[in-house]
Amino acid sequence: MPKFNDAPASGSLVDPSYSRGLYFADSHRHGEDADFKAGNFLRLFLRFAERHRLNITSFADVGCGSGDIAKIIADSLRANGMDLQKARGYDVSPHVLDMNQDGVEYIHADFCRSDESVDVVTLFDVFEHVPDTVAFIKAVSRRCKVVGFHIPLDYSFNVAARNKFRRMLVNPGHLIFMDTTGALNLLALSGLRVVDYEYTFGFLSPSGHRSLLSKVVLPLRFLMARVSPWLLSKTMGGASLMVIAVTPRGSSEIQFR
Repeated sequence: MPKFNDAPASGSLVDPSYSRGLYFADSHRHGEDADFKAGNFLRLFLRFAERHRLNITSFADVGCGSGDIAKIIADSLRANGMDLQKARGYDVSPHVLDMNQDGVEYIHADFCRSDESVDVVTLFDVFEHVPDTVAFIKAVSRRCKVVGFHIPLDYSFNVAARNKFRRMLVNPGHLIFMDTTGALNLLALSGLRVVDYEYTFGFLSPSGHRSLLSKVVLPLRFLMARVSPWLLSKTMGGASLMVIAVTPRGSSEIQFR
């Protein structure tokens, strides 16, 4: 019977399929959506940074996967006038040992066990895979000022009516299932102050319209997203949240305007 790795100080567990590299046997897994996710984050974050006159000098993408998101964000922050001196991608999967891209350092380690301290952390589709989610988010938050989240909204009528929760739990899988209010409440319970969020629409991403069914329902999803993203997230599904949240450390240092 496979054993979990020892729990880090945060109380979270790392599933062996991540730490042994099985999940990322293909190092480009999910990389096709990097531009989609990074673009949505940057649109939201750069607006926030400009409003509060932030200069980002350090950044880490935790659970960096293919590494493409970290590279896109780092390049964009520099291109937008940030004095970014340190950009890192963290992953517990050993595939990052073979990754090399200019301007980003990839580290095979548990960010929550590190001595790292940065201005901004991104967690894109990560914490729903981790037990003791609140402790995990708090451990990440102690090491930064601002956290950017991409959070799947799995708690829809479409998923519930077909009892897909059971299938999504298959190891490795999603361990918690959220809607908009649940996600925002979870971040508040983790000690974060949500300052902005937007819906993202996975059915418009490269991986979101591969199947015949997804192509057939795409026009209906698109129309519903224009009318009410929340209604789409609760009925047909296909929406996620991109969130900007400030940590306790960030709240004491950022001058809100």
